[in-house]
Amino acid sequence: MVELKKDEMIKIAPLFKNMHDTVILSCLQGHMGRAWTDNLENPKGAIIHVGTFCFIAGDDNSEQVSKLIEQILNLTGMNFAYVIPEKKGLGDLILLHFGDDCKVIQRYAIKKKEDEFDLEKLQSMITTLPNEYKLCPIDGELYDKALEEDWSEDFVSNFLSKEDYIKRGIGRVITHEGKIVSGASSYSIYDEGIEIEISTREDYRKQGLAQIVGAALILACREKNLYPSWDAANLISVQLAQKLGYEYNGPYDTYMIRKPL
Repeated sequence: MVELKKDEMIKIAPLFKNMHDTVILSCLQGHMGRAWTDNLENPKGAIIHVGTFCFIAGDDNSEQVSKLIEQILNLTGMNFAYVIPEKKGLGDLILLHFGDDCKVIQRYAIKKKEDEFDLEKLQSMITTLPNEYKLCPIDGELYDKALEEDWSEDFVSNFLSKEDYIKRGIGRVITHEGKIVSGASSYSIYDEGIEIEISTREDYRKQGLAQIVGAALILACREKNLYPSWDAANLISVQLAQKLGYEYNGPYDTYMIRKPL
């Protein structure tokens, strides 16, 4: 297996032409992530890895691609990953290799908006934030706080460092009594925009905080002419996206794999 350098990503880009997740673009465009292929000059398949996600594309009848899938966790150094295949045949290979250590779950695609967001509506959402809360951009101090808890670490964890996030990332959080309670940030970045990571601390949910911080991040992105891409982990996230102006596009299979216990 061959790991690709940034200037070699073009060699595997055709394999992913039917996949439209912006996290893939984050890697292909050289912003973040890693990629491997079976053969640099004549690739039959490739894996892209960003954060906890892996994307696999290629010939599902190729023995080399099958071996590539078998090595996903070893190549990435992860004990656990969400794998999204380009086609069902690749998903079948994932099941074949990982067996009981694989679970198929649903994620939910959100359409890329062709029209502009309703910026006035988003701004009005922000004004509903109660006075005891503060809405803030993620700075160096809040970067550190985001990394302190599991639920919030992915706001910043895919960047190389605090300085890298401040330079290339974009995020908004809501704080209460000095702690982060809700946030929306760039899980990954690509040339034209970001992939949104949004979450609220469990004991602060069902108060509308995610809607407010999501609106704030979308507005911040549009000010910078960045597109805020959204992919939903569950139907609650789908409903939130719709409230913010997105349109639902349907479910797709994701393969949750782990190393044997």
